[in-house]
Amino acid sequence: MSLKRLYRHMNREIDQIDRFLSTRVHTDHPVIDAASRQLLDAGGKRIRPAFVLLSAAFGQDNDIRLTKVAASLELIHMASLVHDDVIDDATLRRGKPTVMERYDERVAMYTGNTLFGEAIRLVSEVDSPEVMQIMAETMELICIGEINQIQDQYDWAQSPKRYLDRIARKTALLIETSCAAGAVVSGASPDVVKQLRLFGYDIGMAFQMTDDLLDFTAKSFQLGKPVGEDLKHGHKTLPLFYSAEDPLFYDRLKQVTQTSGYELTQALVREVQRNGTLERSQRTIDRYVRRAIERLEPLPDVPDKRSLIEIAEYIGKRKW
Repeated sequence: MSLKRLYRHMNREIDQIDRFLSTRVHTDHPVIDAASRQLLDAGGKRIRPAFVLLSAAFGQDNDIRLTKVAASLELIHMASLVHDDVIDDATLRRGKPTVMERYDERVAMYTGNTLFGEAIRLVSEVDSPEVMQIMAETMELICIGEINQIQDQYDWAQSPKRYLDRIARKTALLIETSCAAGAVVSGASPDVVKQLRLFGYDIGMAFQMTDDLLDFTAKSFQLGKPVGEDLKHGHKTLPLFYSAEDPLFYDRLKQVTQTSGYELTQALVREVQRNGTLERSQRTIDRYVRRAIERLEPLPDVPDKRSLIEIAEYIGKRKW
């Protein structure tokens, strides 16, 4: 079962958000317009809009503001992907050429900035000071996370706390915001908003850790990019933290630089695949998933609560 099948009962709403996004990424500049549409047409799980809609089920209001919040969060996500690809000099995203590969680094950066700008415009139309505050803080922290990711490249001595902070800003924060903003716009109580925010953080952390795991276990055609890309680009992820506890592995890991060869990184990938750290990483993911589900226990038993639980369970076990 795919992740999108777990919220297929919202297909009409997700399609509506996609159509709305299509109207909002249009610009008068032909290059930026084509680059933005390339990103939108590449598809994706649309998990952030899904979390907005599912969290809104705990409130009473359901109007165009939810579509605008969901679309703004997807635009922020798309923009961050473009910037990530520039940082990593990535040529493929979801099996297709990245904006940077199709155009160049400068076009990619300005495309990402344009999407950020449109996201801000959309949030301003929601007319909610609380949502505006949440989104402003989110965008600021995401940018800080991007800078930290650049600074952390090939720093194999970084602390686990630094890694957790980085993935919190890179991935968990946007899912946390999706849950909180959907609940706020729908008029859910502050206690419900708080619990959904905590759920979003935990499941967002599990989502990114699973991505880090899949970089060693999935096939290239599933990932839409080569296996071992995080290691190649100097990102120390959870399996590498656990593997680096072995001094011999750590000594070899320190040899990975921007100019190191394919043979070294692939040898380290094979070692991670057989040294037991992937199983240990999975146990860490499981703990985040369990805690995320526990966050939902005090919430009202609306039908979409079950969907949130099923998505959480799926995220911890997904294969790509």
